[in-house]
Amino acid sequence: MTESKFTFKSWFSFVPRKWPGIVTLTLLLIVAFSLGAVIFDGSGKEIAITAIDDDHKHDTEKSSTIWTCSMHPQIQLPKPGKCPLCFMDLIPLETGGDDAGDSRRLEMSPAAVRLASIQTSPVIRGSAATEIRMTGRITYDETALAKITSWIPGRLEKLYVDFTGQKVTKGDPLFEIYSPQLLSAQAELLQAVKTLDKIIDNGSSLRSTAEVIVDAAREKLSLYGLTEAQIKTLEDKGETSDRITVHAPIGGVVIAMEARTGMYVETGSVLYSIAGLSKVWINFDAYESDLPWLSEGQEIEFNSRALPGRTFRSKIDFIDPVLNEATRTATVRASIDNTDHQLKPDMFVSGTAYASAYNAGNDNLLIPATAPLLTGTRAVVYVRLPDDDHIIFEGREVQLGVRTGQYYTVIDGLDEGELVVTNGAFRIDSELQLQAKPSMMNPTGERQMTGHEHHQINGKNGAFPSHEESSREKPSSLNIDKKALNSLTPLYQTYFEIQMALANDSQKEAADAYRNLIENINAIDMSFFEGKAHQRWMDYSRLLLKHIKDGAGAKGIEESRDAFFHLSNTMIEMQKEFGHAEDRDYFLTYCPMTRDNSGAYWLQTVDTVYNSFYGASMLRCGEIRGTLKAAMITRE
Repeated sequence: MTESKFTFKSWFSFVPRKWPGIVTLTLLLIVAFSLGAVIFDGSGKEIAITAIDDDHKHDTEKSSTIWTCSMHPQIQLPKPGKCPLCFMDLIPLETGGDDAGDSRRLEMSPAAVRLASIQTSPVIRGSAATEIRMTGRITYDETALAKITSWIPGRLEKLYVDFTGQKVTKGDPLFEIYSPQLLSAQAELLQAVKTLDKIIDNGSSLRSTAEVIVDAAREKLSLYGLTEAQIKTLEDKGETSDRITVHAPIGGVVIAMEARTGMYVETGSVLYSIAGLSKVWINFDAYESDLPWLSEGQEIEFNSRALPGRTFRSKIDFIDPVLNEATRTATVRASIDNTDHQLKPDMFVSGTAYASAYNAGNDNLLIPATAPLLTGTRAVVYVRLPDDDHIIFEGREVQLGVRTGQYYTVIDGLDEGELVVTNGAFRIDSELQLQAKPSMMNPTGERQMTGHEHHQINGKNGAFPSHEESSREKPSSLNIDKKALNSLTPLYQTYFEIQMALANDSQKEAADAYRNLIENINAIDMSFFEGKAHQRWMDYSRLLLKHIKDGAGAKGIEESRDAFFHLSNTMIEMQKEFGHAEDRDYFLTYCPMTRDNSGAYWLQTVDTVYNSFYGASMLRCGEIRGTLKAAMITRE
């Protein structure tokens, strides 16, 4: 049998000689296509590279979640596990790949925005005009005041003006006084005049000396209160008198009288006070924040309830360079003619001054006064970023100018047309604070309270539900039943006792309430709080006891108020998270001037400000920032 071999060359023997090149090219294309199928899928994408991209994407998604400890937020790990400090389970801290520039941003769903009642307004340009409203009172023109005193010692023989309020004109007799010294001085003058008349030689030194003696005697009587006419009458008649009548140096109204018939007086004794009322002063009290808008020569109008329908106009002629330390106000004075005497001293008036601020001839950037969150040294504004697909708010520190009525002027930090949050900014700031991001109270992003977890609204990070707008709704993140919430009522009530005691400047009452508050906390049954609520109550009770003990042991009212500041911060956070069961509203109140202008918040039960940090000195300083309604409990 003949062995046959099939070779590549023999294979080509079946084809015509002129085709081998074409067949070879065809085979090469088939092999290349087959190898490509291994590398590429049917869609033309590289299979191996796609797998690598999927792995990379998966790793990126994993790395976007940072795990942190609710008790120790400084712990941030790339995967779940236990906290190395307290061994609690780590919780996710969603970063979404944000860089440092996104740390002050908060994304919210449309439902969350509606629930939190977030409202925005555009930054506009306009003239910064404002009305400065002041209260004041009518007072005497100090340049038209006269004190009538006795110029010689003696006894009051007769009073021509004998009651306060009596009107006098210039030159009217006021009283008659008996004085032996006056009699002696008159005799000296008459004797000096006689001596002068006896000296005939006008050029002699003796006559010159006599003339000097006469002038001295006249001056002495003038210093005793005699007028030139009275002295001339004395010289003409040559008769002395031990009594003298004193006349009014100015016209006006007697506003004070110490003179009594038969009373002995000494030189300098004040007998009458007379004030001219044809011109009066109006002293207004201007707050220090309003002083930049006021200047001498500026027009001001005022009215009084005693004269309804009448408006008076004047100009500022004096601004006190020194503030009243207690009221933090300066006196702004205007004067006005009062020939009809309708304006009475001590009459209360309300004044208004109109002012405008100019920015080198250009309109100023203006934002509503409700937009900035003020801490005294900083102002934080939340801006809605221009994104059609997402609702994102960004916090910015801005430099504010003066306040002009319902607006603030903006020096730096905002541009015209940007949308700023005018309602709900505090809720956004609270959520950023819970997420350990920079906020109004925490510019560095450090958490002020341990144990806070991220509150969610419809799956998005959002602010607290509005206690003012979400009617009787409690936070859904904690499982709180009716017994737990009711157990907090005595705690709130005693807190309000401290609040009002400090507003009344009573450290003793505040100290007693602090001690009662310790008993309130110890009386709360911790078993009422379940799940996360139990841990949160443990956190709050620990902080509350610390601040309460500081208040109970305070050595002065300032230390008591310092403890109240920290106590209020904790109570506000607890109220936001737990709510309250009382059938009345709580009011979130803010004063920007307390604690060296760093500001402070507190809770109270009435919508009129009772400032616990200043007491009677500035009882109404502050404003109501929010209304906190009772929680609606559906679980017994």
